[in-house]
Amino acid sequence: MPRTSSQLIQHRIPQFILACCLGLLSVQAQAVDATTRNANMVALGLPTVAAGLSWLNNDTEGLVQLVKSEAVTVGIVEVLKSTTHEMRPNGKDDKSFPSAHSAVAFSAAQYMQMKGGWEYGVPAYLAASYVAWSRVDAREHRWRDVAAGAATGALTTYYFTDANTGRRLGLSWSGRSALLQYQQPLN
Repeated sequence: MPRTSSQLIQHRIPQFILACCLGLLSVQAQAVDATTRNANMVALGLPTVAAGLSWLNNDTEGLVQLVKSEAVTVGIVEVLKSTTHEMRPNGKDDKSFPSAHSAVAFSAAQYMQMKGGWEYGVPAYLAASYVAWSRVDAREHRWRDVAAGAATGALTTYYFTDANTGRRLGLSWSGRSALLQYQQPLN
């Protein structure tokens, strides 16, 4: 009997998590300093943790939403990088805007907040903020680059993910301002 897409995803989750862990290890070989290594691990670790939590909670639909939001986030970031040609502060290349590390980290943080509430969201957002700070500290990005990446990741996930609770945390960015918004039902 053919498997449904949900069954295929559940069957592949352990392989996905293993691949992410191997990816984390391979990134470490390229990192120059401890801060960059740690930020790389957090940026890739947040989506891995989010996927693992969904898997442990048998939330296959949520896992599909996470994969969609991360994929669309990376797609948007790559299109923007290839069309804006913003030079990095360190002069390495013209792929500074927006920050992919921040986008991926904030996408996972938004997902964890929507699925688990503040108990998961606050630590995840703090970890994602560390990633954003480290990218600026390493002179890979400017603050506007990481803010745009964070907004892209959070808003894409907000669009694709159904919250488990009535509580929602949103982040939006427009030009020179950012808005962090919390919503909770009154009933």
